[in-house]
Amino acid sequence: MEVTTENFQEVYPSILEVVKKADFVAIDAEFTGLRRKETSRYCELDSVEERYAKVREAAKDFGMIQFGITTFRYIKEKTSYSHATFCFYLLGKTGDMLYYDNSSLKFLADNGFDFNKLFKSGLPYLSILEEAEKRAEFVSQALEPFPPSPVKVAEEKAKKFLKETEEKIEALLADEGREALVLPGATLPGFFRKLLYNNIAAKHKNILVRSLVTNHERNIEIRKFESPEARLKFLEKERERKLDEKVGFTHIVRHVLESGKPVVGHNMVLDLMHLMEKTVQPLPDTLDQFKNVVKANLPTIYDTKLLAKDPPFCVDIPVTSLGILYSELCSKFSPPEFIAEKGYASHSLGGGGQAHDAGYDAFMTGVCFIAMVKKLDGSNWKNKSVVKSKHLHQYSNRLNNMNSHDIPFLNLVGPDVQTDRSRIYCVDCPGEWNVGNVHQLFHMMKPIKIVWVSSTFIYVIPPEDTDIKACKRYLKDIQASCSPMVRVRLFGDTLAVKRKSQSDDAPPGLEPTASRVHEFKRLKSVGSDQLSKMTLESPSKEELPPYMLRTMVRKKMKADPEPAFDGTFAIPDEWWLALHILENPDGWLSPVGDTGWIFIVHL
Repeated sequence: MEVTTENFQEVYPSILEVVKKADFVAIDAEFTGLRRKETSRYCELDSVEERYAKVREAAKDFGMIQFGITTFRYIKEKTSYSHATFCFYLLGKTGDMLYYDNSSLKFLADNGFDFNKLFKSGLPYLSILEEAEKRAEFVSQALEPFPPSPVKVAEEKAKKFLKETEEKIEALLADEGREALVLPGATLPGFFRKLLYNNIAAKHKNILVRSLVTNHERNIEIRKFESPEARLKFLEKERERKLDEKVGFTHIVRHVLESGKPVVGHNMVLDLMHLMEKTVQPLPDTLDQFKNVVKANLPTIYDTKLLAKDPPFCVDIPVTSLGILYSELCSKFSPPEFIAEKGYASHSLGGGGQAHDAGYDAFMTGVCFIAMVKKLDGSNWKNKSVVKSKHLHQYSNRLNNMNSHDIPFLNLVGPDVQTDRSRIYCVDCPGEWNVGNVHQLFHMMKPIKIVWVSSTFIYVIPPEDTDIKACKRYLKDIQASCSPMVRVRLFGDTLAVKRKSQSDDAPPGLEPTASRVHEFKRLKSVGSDQLSKMTLESPSKEELPPYMLRTMVRKKMKADPEPAFDGTFAIPDEWWLALHILENPDGWLSPVGDTGWIFIVHL
């Protein structure tokens, strides 16, 4: 069932009823985009905090424009499940500024998304926090401002309008069967509307003049009351009604949260964060704070993607995208019968719906959940609802962590998986490098896994049977053989961690620097063999032509005719960009220790 502003009030009671009877609720959502910046792309070696920050950014930047809910209830006598599906079109708050990704919108349009329905009849929402703040404001706000002063009328047309309106009001007051008088506002001049609010309303204390939209047309309603107290009571109810309209979809979310029913999603971390951001409260800065928000609102969550990645399902169904998983489970694992709740549309297993419609995706998610738990329970599944299965304990409140090398899930109620990444190599490389260059550098290891963070920064994951001692031994050989344009170190290097999470202002793989000058220690006894084995502090992003660098060197030598020793002197920070001087006969650039550089020239 599609739910918009056109039918929300009508179907609202029935939604509350089926949620109350349900054993669990399956959800799904559609968004206006997934990422705004290239730096927000998921990396297989994101920490849990880094991953949270990326998903949080997406939930704040993009809109949630459709939300699907399907309730499931076990009928023991029939060993079947009843279901009711709702698809909410969501427009959000007036004045919201959100990003729209063209590729995401085209994808939705190609899958039948009705954008006309969204923008014409999409439901509003406020977060529960915003709603509470609005209600608190009501306590200190007057229901209506001070009555306006009457306007002096000189024009005959205005006088005639006032006289005719007064006559209509007298007729309204005398007619016990009528409560209000409606005047066409679309054709009413602005000054005449001002007369209604200032002159008519000020004269009659038991009259309320207000703007009213009926049948998409703006009108003016003049409503009568028995007393000023009745008028104030009506205004209070109207204010409450308008706030309820703004809360909109959040009424449904609140009811689901307060019901305490388990919530099931598929790869649902983004769905959950959007739901919290839009309808509960702004997402907090840290992952631990987010976990506290979820624990306070949702007691039990299951992610079907996480179940599908474990045996026996990962063996029989290697692809875990929702549509394929649903189709394969229906054909291979014999799910129970599904019956639509009375008055709701039925979905036949294996078809009968539109994928990427949030309502139908929520239905498929619930079917997958039931089918997998039924398989895990074996012959005992008939005795109880799947949410009571003992096999679910290990999946409770854990969200699938998509595209992660070694953190399979985010634990919402406890510490996350602790990883040992000391064997992983971090490589700064030239922007023109490809997979072949990486394999050539790590030729002593096979197979390796390459994770590109940017064009100039990669991770190399060695074979599982390679221990840390071997990794350190290989590191020395790799550093000795690699080009000065390349820097290799193990993950434990704090600099590697800093580079991976650097600011957007610095190019990937380069440390942001101030315009300071590096001063270098005297170096009298460094042989060429040692220099060739030294690695660079930072990789090259740009190059200067050799003739330009030679000119800069000569100018520097003229300005400083007595260097620390022959051919050795300090150089400005920006010079290190011209790293190909190593192959220039006039001299070469080499690092000194962890923080220094030396430029050596042939005199």
